[in-house]
Amino acid sequence: MTHELLTLSAAELARRIQSRAVRVREVIDTHIARIEAVNPAINAVITPDFGTARQTAVSADEYITQHGADDLPPLFGVPITIKDCWPVRGLRFTAGTWQMRDQIADEDAAAVRRLRDAGAIILGKTNCPDLSWMFETTNPIFGRTNNPRALDRSVGGSSGGEAAIIAAGGSPLGLGSDIAGSVRVPAACTGIVSLKPTPGRILTDGHIPQVRGPIAPFNTAGPMARRVEDLALALRVLSETPVRDYQTISLSGRTLIPYTTPFAQRPVISAVMQAADALERAGMRRRAGIRFPMFETLFSYAAMVGKYGYGDVRRILGGGTPYRLWDEIAAIQQGEVRISPQLLFFFALSAPSLRLAEAVGFGERWLEQARREWLALMGDDGVIVVNVLMTGVPYHGWGYTTPFLPPMTPLYNALGLPSAVVPVAWDVHDLPLAVQVVARPGEDEVVLAVAAALEQAFGGWQIAAG
Repeated sequence: MTHELLTLSAAELARRIQSRAVRVREVIDTHIARIEAVNPAINAVITPDFGTARQTAVSADEYITQHGADDLPPLFGVPITIKDCWPVRGLRFTAGTWQMRDQIADEDAAAVRRLRDAGAIILGKTNCPDLSWMFETTNPIFGRTNNPRALDRSVGGSSGGEAAIIAAGGSPLGLGSDIAGSVRVPAACTGIVSLKPTPGRILTDGHIPQVRGPIAPFNTAGPMARRVEDLALALRVLSETPVRDYQTISLSGRTLIPYTTPFAQRPVISAVMQAADALERAGMRRRAGIRFPMFETLFSYAAMVGKYGYGDVRRILGGGTPYRLWDEIAAIQQGEVRISPQLLFFFALSAPSLRLAEAVGFGERWLEQARREWLALMGDDGVIVVNVLMTGVPYHGWGYTTPFLPPMTPLYNALGLPSAVVPVAWDVHDLPLAVQVVARPGEDEVVLAVAAALEQAFGGWQIAAG
């Protein structure tokens, strides 16, 4: 039987700790035991820090005994996990790349420090692909992470370790990052919730790789969790700007724009329509038939990432100079894998198309025009509900096919729009079908309010058997 603590939201765990209904040590021990039970199969937590977590829990309980629980910080005693793209003081920090395999972080990332200061207890770090640059979570150091709902399925990427351990009940809350869908795709694959905030709301200091120039706003830190109220709690802790209570936001009369992308399969489209129906019943006003400049946005995103991002990534992967494809292929043939084959394939296949997109003229000017069109079509209060993936949860090896069937997530990095993912249905294999909720810049709390309505309508996260 699943321990009750493994089914509670991070926010509820915080409430029970603050009301002294449960001791911090019990919360931490229960989650560590769950990680130890499921991690051999899913390979999600790659750098555990259980000893420190237990010691911190003992100190937390002693503090409550001596001082009471009236003025505790919001995440006091709540266990969390951190994607390995973020430095955590004293822990191994690889960012999933062979070139950083022996590094130890000497300080916390800014966002990690915020979570610590709020009282959270870090259980360990979770797996990510090489430099978080893939939609499949695998790398040459730690190998592949498996989906706890079906071990032969992908967890997506790049925050796949976070999604896997949260879905399996080993962690109620985690910190991921997202430059193209990296908190949203894994959430969709595993049936948890996540938030890609408006650029600038959460600091990205310390993230590897650092993203520079015009594409810097594309990359955001983002919370991943069991429940929408956990995303709101994390946003309150992490945000650089004031956070509204999403529960006070009325959806009545607000514009709802259901949107499905070309080539989406029927169950995926059905999930979007089910979500739209539920939101209409909640009082939102549906507006159909809107055609967004999707392809112009995607091509501009691709051209800009190719121009401003690929060079830095290739240099880090190559240990200071850009890697050479044939050298890496030769190393793989000799049994020395320094860069994941899926990533090499992705780069080799996508590089010519990215150069072509730039040569044709896609880039900053096209993107700015597309952004103006999107915002005009959304109106002053529009909320988009759209598919994340074009198919159900993919099998392993999806990284080889993403250039042909990409997720519909980079659009909203390019546009700077906040986006949350929430499961709304389960397919014939009992795997999640999720939707994205997208709003205007700065309306992260509106996104959370709509996601919470969908969670209430459809039940949200269910613990995976692992």
